[in-house]
Amino acid sequence: MLLNSPTLASLRFFDAAARHLSFKKAALELHVTQGAVSQQIKHLEDALGCRLFERLPRQINLTAAGQRFARVVRGALADIEREATWLATQRSISHVRLRAGPSFALRWLVPRLADFYARHADVKLSITAAYGYIDPARRDFDLAIELSKEAWPALQCEPLMDEYLVPVCSPRYLKQHAFLKRPADLSRATLLHDADAWVGGKQDAEWHYWLQKAGARGIDSSRGLFFSLANLCLGAALTHQGIAMGRGALIEDLLASGQLVTPFERRIKSPMRYLLVYPKGLAEQPALKATMQWLKEQGATVRDSGSMVATRL
Repeated sequence: MLLNSPTLASLRFFDAAARHLSFKKAALELHVTQGAVSQQIKHLEDALGCRLFERLPRQINLTAAGQRFARVVRGALADIEREATWLATQRSISHVRLRAGPSFALRWLVPRLADFYARHADVKLSITAAYGYIDPARRDFDLAIELSKEAWPALQCEPLMDEYLVPVCSPRYLKQHAFLKRPADLSRATLLHDADAWVGGKQDAEWHYWLQKAGARGIDSSRGLFFSLANLCLGAALTHQGIAMGRGALIEDLLASGQLVTPFERRIKSPMRYLLVYPKGLAEQPALKATMQWLKEQGATVRDSGSMVATRL
């Protein structure tokens, strides 16, 4: 069978690459790596037994077979998305499937849920902790909160709130490293990294960005300890293992309680922001609208309060 599950999954990658005539731009749209797109296209070509793209030194072009297949795939995916959205709108939603990144869900969303249910007792939320690539045709959520700077063309995207970055560590670590007075002093400290901070970013993306903006260009941001989740990185900071790059949404309670402190009172706006992502056809569903409105109110509260109180011993 040519169109087995792996081959069907590669059609979204092919469609994006065919529209952009670029694996790199397709990767940005799909929030995956360029290598992942290339691998999926190769799998599809192997399954079909023909080349869909001509690979030139600085560009790609569709072959004749690729042009024909692209027209069919584009129409089929549009039909599937249209029908799926129509079916979803036929149910009266009192149950909202909400997707959010694991660390964001744990540290920002979950502590606020009591307020949500106090105001919306008739709405049931099912929360999935996930991040990364979203396939609009095979999504398993009604609403997602994504840390990104790119929108998903097949889905509706609205800004929720900006994010800010600031280095944080435990009071004990700062006391033991009293020399930390300015960003340049970080050359003598252990950097703690969320190695998957955002799609397409390098393992040291957040530290590299903050150091550049803070003017500490001589610091090697690629050294230190690396973790697959921001919350693991914060856990290492809480146990005095180094300095983590804190995101405002994840550390506000830790700063307020004094469990973490900031060696430098310099918060820098992240290049990423939190977006609300959902199918256009669900926008008028009452439960989804209520959930989105509540999330926006929570985001506005964070903005109005300044999110982070920079504290130092």
